[in-house]
Formats: sequence, structure tokens, C-alpha cells
Amino acid sequence: MTLASKSIEHQMDLLKEAQDYLSVKPSHTLLILDSMESREALPTALKIRWHIIRVRASVTTNQLGLVEQSLGQLFSYDSHPYFNERLPTVLSALGIWLRRKGHFKESDTSLICALKYAQGERQRLLLINSRALVARHFGKHEQATKLYKQAEEIALRLKDQSMLATINNNLGAIALDLGDYNLAEAQFRLALMGYQNVAKRSGHITTGINLLFVFVLKGELINFQRLYGPISTLTDAFPNQSKKAFLAWIHAAYRVKQGALPSKNQIAQLETSYAQLESSKVKQLVDMHLAPILGVEPQSPKLSSSRDFQSDWFGKVSQCNWQ
Repeated sequence: MTLASKSIEHQMDLLKEAQDYLSVKPSHTLLILDSMESREALPTALKIRWHIIRVRASVTTNQLGLVEQSLGQLFSYDSHPYFNERLPTVLSALGIWLRRKGHFKESDTSLICALKYAQGERQRLLLINSRALVARHFGKHEQATKLYKQAEEIALRLKDQSMLATINNNLGAIALDLGDYNLAEAQFRLALMGYQNVAKRSGHITTGINLLFVFVLKGELINFQRLYGPISTLTDAFPNQSKKAFLAWIHAAYRVKQGALPSKNQIAQLETSYAQLESSKVKQLVDMHLAPILGVEPQSPKLSSSRDFQSDWFGKVSQCNWQ
């Protein structure tokens, strides 16, 4: 075996290891990818694979700048056979990134195109769930609920506990939007149990924070105290600044309900962390529910103002006509 082939084999082993960590510790995935030297010398298919893994890990940890960098690189290879084989995965990540950046119309376009090329039921499940999230951001709760029910039917057939937990969490978020805090709590509890059963840390954190949010809104401060410690510990150890920021706002509101008014310095820190919140929807929830408790002026733009996305390569996504 030549030195070059040994090097490529080593890089392939690192890519496999990076992929294996995606569901359990995506931050470690990114460390492995960054450790790979001479990746520009990799064959094109392996470069594409490197960027796809990076996108998936960056989406989970909400590092949108890294997602954008890799998406730009990926679409420069959009005529390569390996890119076409992974097209639904790329379009799925693109849809998630566009949603988090506030480009809801283009996000749905990407996800509809991904569904056209979906490979198997599990991929369809993930894409339908993502479309439901976009519908919720548009305020189309009925459409979102229908999409979640479609996703739930597939998840039940596949016996996919992780996705069933995700769907429960997302249905809880809709109940929260509609002011049904009891239903929201019930859905979040189901989701938390599901994520704990499959040891999915990112989901455990997301749903735990959502439950803490509901406990503050309902004034269930004893339940808050029981859950806050473990969720705070998990969140502190997880490289997602948006979740840390949301938890900081929730905890500050809890402290006010306990009679401890925040200092000017604490308010300033919260206002600084506001920009790190995951999406316009989370910012809207903070403005609507937590800012009044803390005596802070709302900062979020209206959700309905979805911004157009401009890119040289997005036209091909709109046409959705890959060979």
C-alpha cells in the first residue's frame, strides 16, 4: 500500500469516527473534522462527505456560520455523483439553516425538493418534521399539526423512539404557542422520557429547557427547582450558545418569581445573550412571556417578515431538477 493510499484510508477512518459521534456528541464530531490535515488533497467524494458531516454536526450545535461555509462548498460540487446520492441530506440541512436564518419560504422550498428525492421512510420522516417546523414559524399551526401527525405515523411504523420524542416536543411547542400550557407540559414530559430512553443529549436538553419554561409560566416553582439542576448541568456542558441563552432568560424569570429582582448588569447580560437565541420564534417567546416578567423591552422583529434569500446556487434548488 502506498503512502498516499494509507493517508486516504486514515482520513476515511476519521470520517467514520466523526460520523459515529454525530448523534451522541456532535461537538466531538467537529473536533475530529478540524483535526484532519491535508483535507484539500482528499478525493472530491471524501471532501463532500467531510462537509456533509460538518453541516450535520453544526446544525445540531447551532453553529450557523459553519453550516453556511460548508453549504457553499457543497453546492460547488452539485454535479458530482456523490453529491447527488446525498442530495436529500444536503437539502434537509439547507432547509434547517434557512429556517433558523428567517428565510421560511426558501426553507420550505428546499424541504419539498428534498422530499422529491427522499431515500426511504426515515428520511421522509425527518423532512416532514422539518416542514412542520417551518409551518409553525409561519403561524400555520393546523398545517404543522397535520404534518406532525404524518411524521408520527411513520415514526410508529419504524419504532423510532428518538423521532417520536422530537414530534412530542414539537407538538408541545405548538400547544405553548396556543396558550395551552397543560397540554404543552404533557407533551414535553413525553418527549423528555423518550429522549432519556435513547440517551439523546441534545433532545434531552431542548425538552428539559422547554419544560422549565412551562413551569415558570405556570408558576410551578417546585417542579422548576427539581428539574433545573440536571438540565443546567447538561446545558453547560453542551456547545450550543442558543440553549444556554434561553435557559439564562428562563432562570432569570424564575428568580424574579422567587422575589429576587435582577441587577442592571444581569439585565445587560441577558440583552447581550438575546442575539444568540436560536430563531425568531424563540425570540418571540422570550419577548412575549419572559421580557415582561423581567421588565425588559421586547427586541424581536415580527415573525411574519420572512426575508428573501439571495444566492447564485439557490436557483437550482428552486427548480429541483437534479439528474
